[in-house]
Amino acid sequence: MGFLYRADMKIVFASSEIVPFASTGGLGDVAAALSEELARQGEDVIRMMPLYADIDREAFGLKKCDVELHIPLGHAWYFGTVWKNEFNGVTTYFVHSEEFFGRHGIYGHGGHDYADNFERFLFFQKAVVKLIDEWTLQPDVVHCNDWQTGLIPMLLYHGFDGHFRNGKERTLFTIHNLAHQGWAPSEKFYMTQLPPRCYTMQTLEFYGEINPLKGGLVGASAVNAVSPNYAQEIQTARFGCRLDGVLRERSKVLHGILNGIDYSRWNPETDPDISANYSTDDLSGKVECKRALQEAAGFQPASKVPLLGIITRLVPQKGIDLLVETIEQIIETGAQLVILGAGDARYERACSEWAERWPGQVCSWIEFSSKKAHRIEAGVDLFLMPSEFEPCGLNQLYSMRYGTIPLVHAVGGLEDSVVDYAKRGSTGFKFHDYTASAFFQCLDRALKVYPNGARWKPLMKRAMQQDLSVVHMAKDYIALYETITQ
Repeated sequence: MGFLYRADMKIVFASSEIVPFASTGGLGDVAAALSEELARQGEDVIRMMPLYADIDREAFGLKKCDVELHIPLGHAWYFGTVWKNEFNGVTTYFVHSEEFFGRHGIYGHGGHDYADNFERFLFFQKAVVKLIDEWTLQPDVVHCNDWQTGLIPMLLYHGFDGHFRNGKERTLFTIHNLAHQGWAPSEKFYMTQLPPRCYTMQTLEFYGEINPLKGGLVGASAVNAVSPNYAQEIQTARFGCRLDGVLRERSKVLHGILNGIDYSRWNPETDPDISANYSTDDLSGKVECKRALQEAAGFQPASKVPLLGIITRLVPQKGIDLLVETIEQIIETGAQLVILGAGDARYERACSEWAERWPGQVCSWIEFSSKKAHRIEAGVDLFLMPSEFEPCGLNQLYSMRYGTIPLVHAVGGLEDSVVDYAKRGSTGFKFHDYTASAFFQCLDRALKVYPNGARWKPLMKRAMQQDLSVVHMAKDYIALYETITQ
């Protein structure tokens, strides 16, 4: 019996965020975990991302490449440089322009987006196409992620400088969050140097403006969302962010692949950032992690008091309004709550006020901290994710790995990845109506189960035994690459 030999594919992976270099959330984590696992599974992966001012070139050992970029945005030309890094078996090229990336932050600073984000990421996308040609990379697939790379499929075909290119590369566009679309005024279309037919209702035009994310949806060979349920949801008016019609038109090439997590970074048996390591065979380390977190939060250490955790961007999408409406009820249960995150000023103020009002029960760390995130995942009993919508979510996956039970709104990847108690194989708690009462009823249900060790401990172990590894996610992406390159 003969075997069909498949040569390794060459993949150019373009993203505005990749951990550990720069990240604001799930995109950076997934971009890192997926690309590195693709390389481990034998694919030839080259990553490209912008070189932001906050990336420490010396600490990451970045080396300047012998190539200069001269990129046109309309009639103006901009100079750029390229830097290189080898990390976890993958080569990453960093595109720098002092004009566009010589400033703090990824998308903005001081709570405000930069007004020229369209130009900044247009420069990056044109640079990706130019480097593919300059270095004769000839990739099988160019994998684009979110709106910051949404124009790459069109630029590969039509050219980045007004000269027709007729690119043969196949492209995959991954939607990490449909809500972020990168809209720009129509007056800026000339900067793309794409032909006029790329600015129509069928292409980039969207309610009189440019929509880069729509460009990825209509221009790529295939499109995928980061969970199967989200791929279905975004084809409806409720979750489609006004692009549901476009997505329904592309339904034949729209796929859903559930995110996975990197167990080399998220593993309670080996995690160096937590107070004690533990496993399903010996959970005593989790007891120590809880005690240490209670002390760090300023709480009275008490093993029998339920400890709740939230790690999130403090924005409406994440269901913070439900928390605002129910905080007094939560306090009345006697539970303790640790919050880690930053975002909208009104939510930051609310969280800080709760910590001042109930210092023995609420701790609010208004920041992003990887170490604290690991300690919260390991230390809390119940992790709250009341998101209004959630393309996939990663924290429920981290939580299960750490024996921390997720409580989630049954949307997107939260619906795909958590089995509601007390169904067979349950791993968490779900509520379906997006209301404060439904959220609190679900929490009350969980808190009634918590004291019963005969029920809670098996629930923890089932959650920990779920195989949510990035290995499976990478295999699914490889299968999709093969489909679009045949």
